Amino acid sequence: MLHKGRYTLIALAWAAMIALPPRPTQAQNPSRPFSLPFNVPPGPGTWLVGQQYGNTTGAYNFGAYWYSAGQGLHFGIDFSAPCGTPVVAIGDGVVDQVDNFSFGILPHNLTIFHRDLGLTSLYGHLLKKPTVTKGQVVKRGEVVALSGDPEGTCESRPHLHLEVRSRDYNIAHNPATLIDADWSMLSTMGNFGASFTKDLFNPNRWQTIYDQPDVDFNEARLNNYRAAWPPPSRSQPVPQTLPAYTAPPIGTPTFRRLTEPGCCSLAWWSPDSRSVRFWNGPEGKRAALMAVGVDGGTPQPILSGPVLSPDGQYDVRLENGRVNVLHLTDMTSKSLITGGSWPRFSPGSTRLLWQWAGGDSVPGSAPPQVEVWVANPDGSGLLSIVRQPGVSAHWLDDDRILLSRREGLTRTSTLSIYTISTRQIQPLVTAKSLRNVSVAPGGRHILYFLAFQDDRAASGLYLLETRPGASPAKLPFFGGWRWRDSNSILYIPYEPGKPISFALYDINTGQSRSVTDPAEEPIGILNGDWSVSPNGQYIVFWNAKDSALWLVNLSG
Repeated sequence: MLHKGRYTLIALAWAAMIALPPRPTQAQNPSRPFSLPFNVPPGPGTWLVGQQYGNTTGAYNFGAYWYSAGQGLHFGIDFSAPCGTPVVAIGDGVVDQVDNFSFGILPHNLTIFHRDLGLTSLYGHLLKKPTVTKGQVVKRGEVVALSGDPEGTCESRPHLHLEVRSRDYNIAHNPATLIDADWSMLSTMGNFGASFTKDLFNPNRWQTIYDQPDVDFNEARLNNYRAAWPPPSRSQPVPQTLPAYTAPPIGTPTFRRLTEPGCCSLAWWSPDSRSVRFWNGPEGKRAALMAVGVDGGTPQPILSGPVLSPDGQYDVRLENGRVNVLHLTDMTSKSLITGGSWPRFSPGSTRLLWQWAGGDSVPGSAPPQVEVWVANPDGSGLLSIVRQPGVSAHWLDDDRILLSRREGLTRTSTLSIYTISTRQIQPLVTAKSLRNVSVAPGGRHILYFLAFQDDRAASGLYLLETRPGASPAKLPFFGGWRWRDSNSILYIPYEPGKPISFALYDINTGQSRSVTDPAEEPIGILNGDWSVSPNGQYIVFWNAKDSALWLVNLSG
């Protein structure tokens, strides 16, 4: 049930926007005839892309719960937004259905038929029943509804679910190919479902926001893969934390293409920063792990697995639910029982951390019990860290673990620090809509952003020292980021409609500076897919121009 007092505040906050007359129908791009479903620009206080259409990681993990009727794919785009955000028609049309609950997407929904295109747009998880009526003519940009929350509480996962279907509703099309928007920039924040699951027997299929298949609601599942990457969410390794280090100075960046067009999404770095690794192979044959050097050349298959220790001395393998840790110096191997979960090495490569979930962590449902464990590389020193519903873990350093826990079906999350040597937990920060936590090399600081705060000015990116009693500091920029070293951040200023560029922020001086010039080297990045090498010298990104991996050498 929605609290009446809260609804009144929402209504007053948006009243001015709702009262605005419809914007005139805009000149349309013939190949992308629709506009975005909001009349305010994106940002941490307004709306962000939550999950793309198609073969997303979210669809792969939760398809059996939510998307089984849609061939296992996410058959719309989710836009995260506060409850009560005005939703506008994405094109001229006629209202076709209001609150047709055969579509699901509760608590309220709306469809608009766009006769000239032979397509229907569908808007779901609305706050209340729309006031428009069947047969009413609406214009592109006209407010037709208010965004809501599937649970109807505005405290669980408020968002708008948008679909584009055929006239008979049997086929769902990819909205990203029909909406005139800067998807490359919109994807840089890397929210839930930003990337796409890789079928290891066809690793380059359905990997961009543009090449996703249509969904036929009368056909069988499309993503029932024999082997996939990333692995299912309940068995994925925790995020990597690197040892403390200082990167070399930045010179004049140079660019180099590393792979052929069409390859290879979801790449990662070797521990020594000398090569980029990825899955690749011909259709129908299981993909191999490949590596290409930072100097270019022909990619070559490698024998190591996808998870190595930061010092490069250990290789982690997961076979038939059992983890084998191979010491690469003497080629000895030790086995661990982790319940089928991938472990991750501590920054100093002295310990392993993994988490085991008693079920899938399905958004909108009660979180499952999660167990967090640590052990030495040889399996000794096994220690249970915590058993709690909805908890997740990051390494801070070899003695400290950052624990994150969301409180039930709310937007409130708490971060705390577990110290292995003392076996004590100390709270760090509690906040609503806390997202995208990342740990600096060495673990002294973390970054996260707060979305959709009651005070919109409080929404944004925050830096926090990992000591009890430290106060979060809101940073003077917003955008997708990666740590370059222990004291600096590379980021993409979040400015939809402008070319992508990289900038550098020094956490000690509080100063930013540009790293690349879009006038000299315009950049497009697919799926927010980019990463920084462990030594801070290189960036690898998946180029939107040719779907190839490109390297930026920051030293010139």
